[in-house]
Amino acid sequence: MWRYISKEIPPYPNPVEFSVSDVTHVTEESGFDGIFKSEQIRPPESEFSWWDLKINKEAIRSAEERYVESNFPKEQQVLYEQNPFLEKFTTSPLFQPEKSRYGNYRFTFPLTELMELYKEQNCGGEEPVLRMHETITYKQEIVYTVLIHSPEDNKKFEKFPLLEASERVCYRDGAIIWKAQAICETHHYQFCSGEVQPVQDRGEFYVWDLVSLVFHLPKHSKPCKALKIPRRRLIEALEACELDIIMRLVCSKIIEKHNSTAKMKVSELKKELEEDEEEEESKEDDKIKMEVDDSD
Repeated sequence: MWRYISKEIPPYPNPVEFSVSDVTHVTEESGFDGIFKSEQIRPPESEFSWWDLKINKEAIRSAEERYVESNFPKEQQVLYEQNPFLEKFTTSPLFQPEKSRYGNYRFTFPLTELMELYKEQNCGGEEPVLRMHETITYKQEIVYTVLIHSPEDNKKFEKFPLLEASERVCYRDGAIIWKAQAICETHHYQFCSGEVQPVQDRGEFYVWDLVSLVFHLPKHSKPCKALKIPRRRLIEALEACELDIIMRLVCSKIIEKHNSTAKMKVSELKKELEEDEEEEESKEDDKIKMEVDDSD
């Protein structure tokens, strides 16, 4: 970690405020099979279900607009509107949704939907409590975790400050607002005096940060806590993703097989959903036709 932190970092936009309304849960094949068999998401060995922010191009563009409005006079802002720049700096794995280091199967939900499910299924209809949990440091990654739990567990988690006390993360209007400090895995550009300039690519890697949400799902409660989601909604939320480069330590043929299998499974499920919807539409059309005939 210190080897990456101590590097001389080219200047880049910092901090950048992202407003993110979608979250994702990624799993490998056995986890995927278990989710569809049980129609629920819950960790097999832990009390916490992990979710990451899904930052798309629209969120990056909105973050860029806020950054420009906060840091430059109005006469300069027009230039940045014509020449977007932030995508040149969002190079950490967080900004590559087509890949994952944790598996081939990604479920994406609006955070508002997930919070409502958690509220009804695990909080007895009361609003969930959000707290700053742990800051986890890996070799190249700093993870700020947001704990989401039932009000009945306030005493259990009272040592963790409420999310309102955080300067980096908040929850507002169904979105996570995150002031990102480090958005680059590599620096191909630098941001000097408001100008984007290329830098020599030396294959350098740096520390990046991200926010993860952890939903508390106690293992020993009766019934066991989980996020229960109908099969149809799971299919709608599902997409296949490729294993990220960190996994290339495994044989490339194995990686290719996993990627191919995931794409095939997801494609079959999407086709199943499409056929079900067509069947429902056909039944609805037949029903309407019968009603019209009866009225004649």
